[in-house]
Amino acid sequence: MTLKEAKCGEVVLIKDFILKEDNPLLKKLIAMGIRKDETFEVIKKCGRNILIMNEGNRLVLSKELADIIEVEIIQKKSCSLEEISCELVDKACPKEGHLSQKGNKHRNRKRHRWGLLQKLCPFLKD
Repeated sequence: MTLKEAKCGEVVLIKDFILKEDNPLLKKLIAMGIRKDETFEVIKKCGRNILIMNEGNRLVLSKELADIIEVEIIQKKSCSLEEISCELVDKACPKEGHLSQKGNKHRNRKRHRWGLLQKLCPFLKD
């Protein structure tokens, strides 16, 4: 079973990685502290991301990275959080290729830098 298939509230033990030893993704995971024989608790799943915790350290992984980590379930805890789809949290988890509404407004907005100078010298507006 992979980490992507683990459910919210489960404590998992990392058994192996589905990568070759020289893969840069494996080096990235090890640098993040995700190593064999480490235990993690799945806290929350949100759209494309999975929040996991290990001894007070929280990490967010994409489901693509979680799909290459083989795990074994050690313990099941009750979890009040469910998996949240991307449609419910568009602002926190936007879909690929879409900009948030705030980003569009900011991009289309004109900047006015002459505020105080225009008040003092109204003939400079043009």
